[in-house]
Amino acid sequence: MNAAAAALTDERVLIDHSPPAVAAHEVARRYGEGDTAVDALRGVSLEVPDGQLTAVMGPSGSGKSTLMHILAGLDQPTSGTVEIAGIEITSLKDNDLTKLRRQHIGFVFQFFNLLPMLTAEENVVLPLTIAGRKPERAWLEQLLDSVGLEDRRKHRPSELSGGQQQRVAIARALVSRPLGRRARPDDRDGHP
Repeated sequence: MNAAAAALTDERVLIDHSPPAVAAHEVARRYGEGDTAVDALRGVSLEVPDGQLTAVMGPSGSGKSTLMHILAGLDQPTSGTVEIAGIEITSLKDNDLTKLRRQHIGFVFQFFNLLPMLTAEENVVLPLTIAGRKPERAWLEQLLDSVGLEDRRKHRPSELSGGQQQRVAIARALVSRPLGRRARPDDRDGHP
């Protein structure tokens, strides 16, 4: 590394003091006890910077879902710690953890979990409704437009294709602007 590159690296370290979006430190998760115990995770550590797209890959049964549930605060590790936006979540009380998830995390579930009696738009704004917040109309319009649902917003899940249902779930995950991100849904590099 030449002197200019080293100086640039040092400058980035000095300037960027933001915590990672999520960090795990020596996370382990054991199910059961004794001879029948199963270690789903053993000493997993990772940091995901804000705005970075990260894939969790592995064979069936390797602990991917367990890791994602623990990183999102839906499950507790047997040992280790998890931080979201610099807040250590493994010791938070349920109420505080729920509030943190509402503010900082957007979920896209494998089976979408759309409520069949709600329209696409109502499903998208559901996290805000539960939190007692109103959607920002301009953001909602931009979100629905960018995922191609502007003309399907009044349709119920049974009237949508599988791909449209998936886009409802994606818009629902983004509607509350998780981790304070202000990026457009079509922003490819993650920078606002």
